[in-house]
Amino acid sequence: MEISFVESFLNWGASVMSNGVAICEEFCDKVESGARILERSDYSIVEIEEIKCSLDIDYFTPLVERLVSAGYCCTQVQKDSQKEKCVAWFEPLTLD
Repeated sequence: MEISFVESFLNWGASVMSNGVAICEEFCDKVESGARILERSDYSIVEIEEIKCSLDIDYFTPLVERLVSAGYCCTQVQKDSQKEKCVAWFEPLTLD
């Protein structure tokens, strides 16, 4: 019974929110997540989560601290000083 419910639920196109996205939702005005495909040095392909967040500059440091403790790293930041906003990208830490 439970398995058939889960299968039907997944067939509806529902997605599970990652821990990183959940943390971003606490701090950010807008959160987008998706997957990025990377080619490793051994030519294997890996799909990794990428999170894009729009937030007030004041919340950037606490957000980074929370995400780093959850196993994510900040890969890029764009700052708009006039609006006191920034856009930041995060992805899971890799041990490659």
